[in-house]
Amino acid sequence: MSVDPDRLLELFRRHLPLREGFVELAFASGYDAPVWRSEAGYPLVALRLTTFDPVDGVIPLDIREQEVFIGDDRKHAPGRWLAYVEGHLQAMPAILAHFGEPDAMMPCDLFAYGAVLADEALQRPDDFAAALRDPVRLAAMDEAAREAEWRERLEPLGLADHVAEVRAMARPSIRLHLSRSEELDEDEDEDDDADVDEDDGDEDDGDDAEVTDDPGQTRLGGAPDLPPDLPWPEVDGVKLTFVAQFDLAELAGRAAARELPAHGLLSFFYAPIPPDGVRGHPVRVLHFTDLDALACRPVPPGVERLSAYDIDVADERLYPCVDSYFFYESLLPEARVLEVHRQRQQGKGGELIPFNPLECFIADSGELDDYERPYHRLLGHPASIQGDPYLDVEIDTRPQGWDGWDDGSPEALAIRRRSLRWRLLLQIDAQQDGELLLNQDGGFFYFWIPADALAVHDWSQARGALQCH
Repeated sequence: MSVDPDRLLELFRRHLPLREGFVELAFASGYDAPVWRSEAGYPLVALRLTTFDPVDGVIPLDIREQEVFIGDDRKHAPGRWLAYVEGHLQAMPAILAHFGEPDAMMPCDLFAYGAVLADEALQRPDDFAAALRDPVRLAAMDEAAREAEWRERLEPLGLADHVAEVRAMARPSIRLHLSRSEELDEDEDEDDDADVDEDDGDEDDGDDAEVTDDPGQTRLGGAPDLPPDLPWPEVDGVKLTFVAQFDLAELAGRAAARELPAHGLLSFFYAPIPPDGVRGHPVRVLHFTDLDALACRPVPPGVERLSAYDIDVADERLYPCVDSYFFYESLLPEARVLEVHRQRQQGKGGELIPFNPLECFIADSGELDDYERPYHRLLGHPASIQGDPYLDVEIDTRPQGWDGWDDGSPEALAIRRRSLRWRLLLQIDAQQDGELLLNQDGGFFYFWIPADALAVHDWSQARGALQCH
């Protein structure tokens, strides 16, 4: 048996409009009858949520109107269901306060607590109102609703029983947006292949020196800020190219930066071309704690000098990309994973995590600042061009590299599991403003570090890797 819409309208009129702080709930405008039944027989209410200026409390800053489904009254005794609605309206100020930030709510969100109807101990309006004023109970219902939503989203991937593990895969990231620095290098147009001083290899202190009033500023390319007595960073006698430096104090308030030191300068150097006999691209990551002890250092002759860019930052939240599907496969039983990998090795295909649903899940779940290249980012998960970047860096740490790689074997599965230990420090897209930023065929260069080394800020464990077309 269903409730008469007129009785429901009368109930809402007794409570609306109602206000909590700078947020007001009222009937939406333009409806002769703001309460009615849908074609499917569900009760709907046209509601308006208005946020006012917190200074004067009068000027509306945001208005959101919505036709809200408030529950299926046909599943409950009419008297008890009306008691639930009345209790819900009585508790509405507490529900509004529970949401905190008004820009995070819609009218429908305020009526998402029908789970209290499952509690048969609640019969009178005051009973429901007391339950819906309880912040602990509201938080529990919020979490249960999120759990149900996630289970539904992960069902196509076969991961509905792994909600917590999948949600834990999301990592905060700092997206880097580059703009050409106004302080362009004076020697920018000079030949990049200038000869190195064969006598001592010391840096040239001539006309190409840059002058900055404030050492330690975040930037990409140009000349780095280094302690005056520190030799130019090198690996095995090969001087490295300066990539970027970050003022950590400027990043300290961001979620991703919790894994970094709170102060100092974090600087990145790499070898564009690996030295003979060296697998992978040598890198150095340096942390300088005293910015006052730094000075702008001219780039040595013969060392590639990247164009100088200023960096603006934005927050992101990322899930492992499709090429890093093993993050998701690793949640399944090992025997099942190994069998599918063996089938792939034999050319029989096999798919543990369906590709298209996984791609949709990642697109829907991630919070990218911008979905277009270039992808420059600090921390988080990497974007890829071809193949799994995590597997690439793990393979590069093997003494034999890719030699002897036998995909589908238990050893290969163990290598894939070990690859999950790597954490992205920095990804630089070789493309910027339609041109090559790095001489890397338009790909991505990655700075990696093992998770345990990142936890203790052991930058000596950093590794470099490249993906290109």
